[in-house]
Amino acid sequence: MNKDSQKSSLVDANASYRSGAAARLSGVPVETLRVWERRYGVTDPSRSERGQRQYSFEDVRRLGLIKQLVDAGNSIGAVAHLDLQQLLGMLSAVANLPAAQSQAQLGNGLLRIALVGVMMRQALINLDPEYSKLSLVQTAHNMKQAETQLKDVKVDVLVVEQGEITAPEEQIPLLNRAQQACQANAVLILYRFASSDAIRQLRTAGFQVARIPADMLEIDHLCRVALARALTLAEQQQRSGQKRKVSLKPGDSSRTRRNQSIPDRLLDDEQLMLIAKSAASIHCECPRHLVDLLQMLTSFERYSAQCENRNEDDAKLHRDLHHTAAHARSALEQALVRVAQAEGVPY
Repeated sequence: MNKDSQKSSLVDANASYRSGAAARLSGVPVETLRVWERRYGVTDPSRSERGQRQYSFEDVRRLGLIKQLVDAGNSIGAVAHLDLQQLLGMLSAVANLPAAQSQAQLGNGLLRIALVGVMMRQALINLDPEYSKLSLVQTAHNMKQAETQLKDVKVDVLVVEQGEITAPEEQIPLLNRAQQACQANAVLILYRFASSDAIRQLRTAGFQVARIPADMLEIDHLCRVALARALTLAEQQQRSGQKRKVSLKPGDSSRTRRNQSIPDRLLDDEQLMLIAKSAASIHCECPRHLVDLLQMLTSFERYSAQCENRNEDDAKLHRDLHHTAAHARSALEQALVRVAQAEGVPY
């Protein structure tokens, strides 16, 4: 090793990293790192004069090894306090083992998931690992970006958050491409509003469909149900030698025409997520409750705007529902902005 290499190695070994840098280098999201530190004492970083966490080179290396072992199916509680040599030994022992088999995954084994959507991301990251064995490895903002953002990420289940489902014939090709991009064995679609016909079409296409649960821990169970169903379908298709065929009704682009009297959104999904996340640091729970209401109203607004209309009276009724939901949403957005400003919550 030359002098420059020795010097570079010495600098790296003695370097310190702030939370964001440590997270990027180790592959552990900052939010997950906070949970691991709070619940399991996985690291004990020093503090700068300004109180900022500072991680050593060895801290970052340990975190990277711990992340690999957790991804391989080990519980965080079992590996959180192991030293560097113990972690290296465990990793060496499992290096040549195959990935978790389907039966282990269907039980209580680790499930790697990818998420399409932004509102549930924080809740999934913060799931208690003692009760949930879901590992969120990648997120895509929406279905149109999913194929690109999930490319070459291998997961067991693709979880898709849909506020409303109104045009399954347009969504199914996107879902298929996203599933192929992340090599998911199963797809779980979680929704707030959907017609029975839309749900039926998606299930016929082989996807698991369920309403967004109030308790995020239920998603663990839903993912395993989706995986079990997908494996059963795959076995049946393999025996019969048949491929799925889905009959779809052509979409009606006229249903998506925007009513010009509808107020524009004041807060988008990213801003709502930021408010909900930031509100956790204050005592007032009003921002979080308002965010929940706005998510429901926004989904229903879009859903009612695209409902199938049997006749003109029916169309008029749904236009009125759309109009009412939009104005209620606008009023609540303004209320949320006032609360956020009063409480000093960023948006």
